[in-house]
Amino acid sequence: MKMGHIGKMTAVLGVSAVLLSGCGLFGPETETSSIDAPPQSQVSADQPNGTVSPDVAVQGSEQAVQQTSEKTVYLLDANGYVVPVSLTLPKSEGPAKQVLSYMVKGGPVESMLQGGFSAVLPAGTEVKGLVIKDGVATVDFSKEFKTYEEKDEKKILDAVTRALTEFSNVKTVQIWVNGTPLTEMPAASTPITQLDRNHGINLELADGAIPGNTSAVTVYFQGQLDDQRTYYVPVTRLVPETADIAKATVEELIKGPKQGSQLFSSLLRTTRVLDVKQENDLITVNLSSDILKYDDGKEASPDALQSLVLSLTDSTGAKQVQLLVEGKPLANGEFTKPVSRPLQVNPLAF
Repeated sequence: MKMGHIGKMTAVLGVSAVLLSGCGLFGPETETSSIDAPPQSQVSADQPNGTVSPDVAVQGSEQAVQQTSEKTVYLLDANGYVVPVSLTLPKSEGPAKQVLSYMVKGGPVESMLQGGFSAVLPAGTEVKGLVIKDGVATVDFSKEFKTYEEKDEKKILDAVTRALTEFSNVKTVQIWVNGTPLTEMPAASTPITQLDRNHGINLELADGAIPGNTSAVTVYFQGQLDDQRTYYVPVTRLVPETADIAKATVEELIKGPKQGSQLFSSLLRTTRVLDVKQENDLITVNLSSDILKYDDGKEASPDALQSLVLSLTDSTGAKQVQLLVEGKPLANGEFTKPVSRPLQVNPLAF
């Protein structure tokens, strides 16, 4: 799936007439369709948005059960990048609204944060309403949503768009404030009538790319949380226009972050791309043996392999990735066969 030119990424799209017509668009916790309901074999019909895990609370002879689910929020890391983080949250009847509430400065996420991570939405921001209809999530924020510094405008848009489109029934996002739709953000006047993943995240221009004549790839580099732990950071890079998004994605991941970045790539820069093929929802990547120079040359870095899977599935929309070295399957555990994108990205134990 090609993400398009930079011109497309900034185009102003029309506000849905359906959403603008009529009164009372937002009710308390209004979501017009269920979100990511798991199989009924796992969760009963009255528990649509979470998995059940037992808690220790016991009252008399009855054991209380607390329902929780893994949700992806978007936070700022210590370097100012917008990063997905998987958190275990209490079950909520409005999970999309809950996710946004865990992205507010001074909100419930604060007690969970370590390692320089911070919330991205302005302090005091409330989600007054949320409607999901026909693939469009329309969120109504309180007036505090507008109280941010101009340098944070794109980060806020990246975080809100990505967090809501994590839900399978959300393709685009519209932002309202106090019941009024916004057509542009208040600080830098970024057009926001309709937002989707094609706008990218942590956007940057590749060396040699000319604005207006580019394609976009999203690559997952790594940041350092502490001496032992790293995490994945998505960066949308505008590269010279190409029809082969999959190959361009791998090549940019190998090139690594821009000079001066605090991020790094676990793929050696000497790694060569021998071949990249996409058939339906499967991408097969054939790399040179340089990728095996991890752990005394016996195997590939698990972080490098995970970065490849995350990057390729994000950039192309493919469901699975098969990784080969010199035409042969890897010997690394789960990566010997086609692998799917992980359900949780950065499940950090804060």
